[in-house]
Amino acid sequence: MFCVIQEIEVKKVHAGEPKEIEVYETTWTTNDKKESTWGWRYSDEHFDRPVRKAYRISIHESYRESGKVKKKQTVICTIEYYSIVDCGSWIGDYITGSRWKDKVESIGLPEDELVDLIYKKFQPIIDRVEAEFQQTEEYRAREEHRRILMEHNQRVEAFKEKYDTSESEYEHCYDVFGNLRNLDALKKVKADYKAKRDYERRSQKESRSYYERFFNNYSGNSGSSYGGNISNNYNEDNKAMLKKFYRTLSKAYHPDSNPGKDTSEEMKLLNQLKNEWGV
Repeated sequence: MFCVIQEIEVKKVHAGEPKEIEVYETTWTTNDKKESTWGWRYSDEHFDRPVRKAYRISIHESYRESGKVKKKQTVICTIEYYSIVDCGSWIGDYITGSRWKDKVESIGLPEDELVDLIYKKFQPIIDRVEAEFQQTEEYRAREEHRRILMEHNQRVEAFKEKYDTSESEYEHCYDVFGNLRNLDALKKVKADYKAKRDYERRSQKESRSYYERFFNNYSGNSGSSYGGNISNNYNEDNKAMLKKFYRTLSKAYHPDSNPGKDTSEEMKLLNQLKNEWGV
C-alpha cells in the first residue's frame, strides 16, 4: 500500500488577498447635528494568483484474488495550491461529512497510520508551497493586514476598558489605523466618563454616609437603647426581615455586581451590621 499525489492543473483559483485596507466614513444627522463613524473594509482590488495547481491524493494497493493480482485505488481528496496557504493542509478539512471515516474504514488501516502514510508524501509539498508563497507580495500584504487589524483590536479593547464604553464610541473618534478623526467626539467620551465616575463617587459617598448613620444609630453606643449585643433586641420575625435586608444589600454591593467599582467599604459596613444584627 502506498500514497500517490498527482499534480493537476486547475482552470480557476480563488481570489487573492485584497491589496489594501480602506477607511470609510458613515454619516447621518440626529437633531440637526451631523454624526459619523469610521469603519474599515478590504479594497476591491486583489492580488493575482498565477499558480494553477492542485494535488490529488490517493491510496493504491495491490492484492491477490483467485491467483490474480488486482489493484485498488481510493481517492482521498484534492487540495488546491492556494488552499494550503488559505485554509490549511489537514486533509480532513477537504472531505465532506463522515466520508473521511468511511475512507479510513475502506482502506483498512488505523487512522494514524493512514495519516502518516499520506503526509510522508504530502508534507514536502506543503513546505514547498508555503515557502514559495512567503516570497510573494501577496504574503507580505497579508501579514501587514493581520498586524494592522491586531493592533486595531488592541486599541479598541484598551479604549473600551479605559473609558468604560463601547467599540462604536471608539469608531466615532478613531479609524482602523489609530488616527484621530474627531476630536470633539473624543472630548465627549472623556467628559461622559468623568461625569459617570463623579456620579459613582458621590453615590458611594452618600451610600456610605447613610449606612454609617444607620450603624451609629443602632450600634451599641452609650446613648442607645440597643446597647450591648444588638441581636438580643430582635425577635425571630425581626431577624427574618433583617436577613432579607442583608441579602438585598449584599447582592447590590457585592464586587461581582459592581465591575470597575470599589464597594469594599460598603461590604465591610454591611458585614458589621450582619454581625450586630445576629443574622
